[in-house]
Amino acid sequence: MLTGHSLVYFSQGPWDDLWRPQHQLMSVFAQQNKVLYVERRPYLRSTMAEFRSGELGWQDLRQPALLQVADNLHIHRYPIWAPLSGAPALKQLSRAAMHASLKRSMRALDMSDPIVWYSLPSWLDLIDELPSAQLKLYHAIDEYTSYSQMTQARIRAWEAKEQAMMAQTDAVVVVSQTLYDAKAPYNPHTYLIPNAVNYRAYEAALADPELPPELAAIPEPRVGYIGLIGDKLNLPMLLDLARDNPQWSLVFLGSVRLPDQEALWQTLTGLPNVYHLGAVDVTRVPHYVKGFQVGLMPNLQNLFAENCSPLKLYDYLAAGIPVASIDMPHVRPFASHVQIAPTPGDFQRAVRDALADRDSQRRRERREIAAQETWEARVERLSEIIADRLAAKQAH
Repeated sequence: MLTGHSLVYFSQGPWDDLWRPQHQLMSVFAQQNKVLYVERRPYLRSTMAEFRSGELGWQDLRQPALLQVADNLHIHRYPIWAPLSGAPALKQLSRAAMHASLKRSMRALDMSDPIVWYSLPSWLDLIDELPSAQLKLYHAIDEYTSYSQMTQARIRAWEAKEQAMMAQTDAVVVVSQTLYDAKAPYNPHTYLIPNAVNYRAYEAALADPELPPELAAIPEPRVGYIGLIGDKLNLPMLLDLARDNPQWSLVFLGSVRLPDQEALWQTLTGLPNVYHLGAVDVTRVPHYVKGFQVGLMPNLQNLFAENCSPLKLYDYLAAGIPVASIDMPHVRPFASHVQIAPTPGDFQRAVRDALADRDSQRRRERREIAAQETWEARVERLSEIIADRLAAKQAH
């Protein structure tokens, strides 16, 4: 593993949000390196909206810029009293305040010559924020133009920023083959590093004979889903699944962000065999997953699904449970242990086949697959890439 370096990761969102690949990777890197996870910048319009809704209060204006979350792992939070706005003069002042805040955090941690990661094209204006950077990496974990609220004009602007980001970084890291095919033409040093699993956490959970009480109270078979309950899910398909199979318990574990489908979600969770257990701490997730009889991957078949590397796939395999998934490119290599539905109309059949796949040998095989797909293994590969790129830069 890379050792003795400073890593700065410009992230997609707060540390205390839904855990994404960057949380896992930076947690592993922090075992041997200093890591500063930089949360997203505040913007004037969204900050004012959060104050009006009560999500932010005056006490938040005094929040510390630097927080420690683990050994060698810190969070930097930009001052919310200096949000970015469209007005040129205010924007310049905000940028200056944010830059000074980040430099103070880095000085406090004695970080110099960092390896810098950018997670979104929107960080392009900070590509030269840290002139002492040894290496700059762009980390694409999704096809960002597939996100909701993307107009054609925003897509074009986003694509232009992303292409500029890839041209100005030393390497590009992507999580799926389709992303690799799309991004590789813009940077000759593009690498495919799929998502993975905290396998040790599943080993510990499986060694515990108990289930969380609220899960144990739900009748079997439990057909479960973990992760964000958002607009990437095929809710009509899940509603049909629950209505047509009242003998199955559909269990959802995760936070809900469905501004355009709230009524449909309420209809689904109003069924007697549907259970929403809310979001739990990432360390507790394996204790729930091990109590599922089938793990669900009920995505819409769209541009997002074409490019994603589903984290939950590795979680389900690490727990040894059968998986039922809509057809997605990244799932196909695991077809021997995943029941794949070519279309939404086939999804119920895939779940039935997964429920029948209970052989203990098959369970062991799924866990053996997951044991090779760990975050530690991904960090080892990334360390090789970083070492190679550093050597190449020094040679020039």
